[in-house]
Amino acid sequence: MVKVKQVTAGAGILLLAVVLAYGFLLVSDHLALQVTDMQPDDEMLQDEFLDGEFETPPRSFTTVAEASLDDQDEVITLNIGEQHYAFPKRWMSGMSEHVVSEIYEDLPIAVTYCDESECVRVFQGEVGEEKLDIMQAGLAAGHMAVLVNGRSFLQEAEDIPYSEYPFELMLWGEWKTNHPDGLVLTEIFWE
Repeated sequence: MVKVKQVTAGAGILLLAVVLAYGFLLVSDHLALQVTDMQPDDEMLQDEFLDGEFETPPRSFTTVAEASLDDQDEVITLNIGEQHYAFPKRWMSGMSEHVVSEIYEDLPIAVTYCDESECVRVFQGEVGEEKLDIMQAGLAAGHMAVLVNGRSFLQEAEDIPYSEYPFELMLWGEWKTNHPDGLVLTEIFWE
């Protein structure tokens, strides 16, 4: 009888330990998710390595008539000089397609879009300079990280060392009606 009580007590203590350990793990996971879901601060990432570093591929543009988009597709729109440009979010959502950096009318411009956080930022350099040195560098806490001149930043960081360029978000149907002579970013077809 004493042995049965000892075995029962031992089993009870073991079961209690398992339940407590499981509870601890659940609480830890919940707290970790809360930290991950927090908005990032604007400070630069400390040059830490982030998976997903991609060179910014060269991109091309087509005419409004040749673009195949749905009227409800959202586009990032820029006016540079007399030319109107549309950057469909659809064509900037792929694995290494989140940054478009080109020179438009002698002005270096980089359009960045994160489909995870829905953040859009457009940066500019100085007239006559080379393309902006900016590339996609993976995700950090659900937000895109970028490498700017070799240094890591969250896309939302206020201390990225480029000036902002004005843009608007618009539906494709409206933009193409207003700018039938505009240029539209094309889709990348990876081999």
